[in-house]
Amino acid sequence: MMLIADSGSTKTDWRLIDEFNNIHQAQSIGLNPYFTSDGEMVEAMTTGTLKLFTATEVEEIHFYGSGCSSPSQISKVEKALSTVYVNAKYFVEHDLLGAARALCGTEPGIAVILGTGSNSCFFDGEFITRNVPSLGYVLGDEGSGAYIGKRFIAELLSGQAPDEMQVRFQKKFGLNRDDILQKIYMEPFPNRFLASFTKFLYTNLDLAYTKTLIHECFEAFFVAQIAKYEAHQKVPIHVVGSVGFYFNAILRDVAAKRNISLGNVLESPIAALTLYHLHAKN
Repeated sequence: MMLIADSGSTKTDWRLIDEFNNIHQAQSIGLNPYFTSDGEMVEAMTTGTLKLFTATEVEEIHFYGSGCSSPSQISKVEKALSTVYVNAKYFVEHDLLGAARALCGTEPGIAVILGTGSNSCFFDGEFITRNVPSLGYVLGDEGSGAYIGKRFIAELLSGQAPDEMQVRFQKKFGLNRDDILQKIYMEPFPNRFLASFTKFLYTNLDLAYTKTLIHECFEAFFVAQIAKYEAHQKVPIHVVGSVGFYFNAILRDVAAKRNISLGNVLESPIAALTLYHLHAKN
């Protein structure tokens, strides 16, 4: 049996291909090794819906994970996998390769992740040949949920957001300045907290302020990352992630104004990744 995982900072989607090529699914917390301890990883793999999978029967694992970009972080994930799935061969790759395989298939293109974080790469149809570093939510991650949320909260707390947005925010969340700063500076996973406000912004797209905010955040992403690929106006750009998916119309508008061809836009890569490995298996 083969297990496939697509892991971001917020959640991990799992698919199991059994001996009859039936596909089973599960979900756990995000297993980014920068933010998740060894113990938390093992616990996530042995609780919840993942308990439905018989660990000893899994023979092969393809794990695509956010944060799996250095040998030390890959080793951390491999250790957790080998603790739980004792009979499996495992292949731990960066989630960017998973996105490229899901979005581009075997064709060249620029693959983009726009979820809690952001990232991009040039994919030649087989390998990632260039990656513009995203630098994480503190230093970069332009266009991501965390980036959008950070900018929105900063404008909200500094009084730059319009009064109507201030009223709607308080009605929805009831959070004061101290509550917000506590969650950002004193509690774990501030990137997830900041990214969580994209759902609220999506439901308030009737305000011109919101549309402008999202538009400018996507502009920052195209400037910081996409424009640095020499072929960005020659090959299609494909996007995966909840932020790109739900703000698809604004994203396409920004791309069109830059003479960029926007291709596939998927909420999640896991279905396409599963088919990729199913075809490779057969």
